[in-house]
Amino acid sequence: MIPITPRKEKALQALLVSRTRAEAAKTAGIGESTLRGYLKDSEFLERYREAFGNLVQDATRQAQQALTLAISTLTEIMGNTDEQATARIQAARSTLEYALKLTEQTDILEQLRELERWREETNGKY
Repeated sequence: MIPITPRKEKALQALLVSRTRAEAAKTAGIGESTLRGYLKDSEFLERYREAFGNLVQDATRQAQQALTLAISTLTEIMGNTDEQATARIQAARSTLEYALKLTEQTDILEQLRELERWREETNGKY
């Protein structure tokens, strides 16, 4: 990839940490119209999407690493009869919700893998 200018790099970084485009433009020291122009530039947009994708992947890994502790904590609260009933109910409800979502996601991923295997086996003939 061709390096982008320092101004565009600053705008890219600002976009990744700012809540709005206006805030990102201000942080980068450029006008909003300049930022809009950058976002129309395919090279800049590609780099932004790649950087944002990396952020999402990092956040996903962090959430996955915290998952075991979170479920253990919820399980501990559910089983602790000294806890208030509302806390135990909420912990149980949260655990069930997370378990169902994880099951659904696992099922969907498996279905996608099966479809990919089928596509490879049929060489896209169907």
